[in-house]
Amino acid sequence: SQDGRLLLEARGPDTRGLLEIRVRQGRADAGRSLQLWLIPEGGAPVSLGLLGEAGASGYAVPAALRGALHGAALAVSDEPAGGSPTGGPTGPVLASAPLMRL
Repeated sequence: SQDGRLLLEARGPDTRGLLEIRVRQGRADAGRSLQLWLIPEGGAPVSLGLLGEAGASGYAVPAALRGALHGAALAVSDEPAGGSPTGGPTGPVLASAPLMRL
């Protein structure tokens, strides 16, 4: 995040489409959840799931989106406990970054 409150490390996806996200710093406020989104270039955000409190977690990138990772971004939004009730981000985006091939 720009304010440094949330620091994440992303790796992957691997050959099975798993993206590893490691929470280095930060967590959801009480009664809230942090939700991870994949945003294909020019497309709508797709939820990959809720972020865990600490450590690494695996998230499956849907097969239909694996070809759209070039130019895509990851974002984390602040959502009600359990995640977005609408299927799209409803709370503020706390962190975002483009995916880059290293």
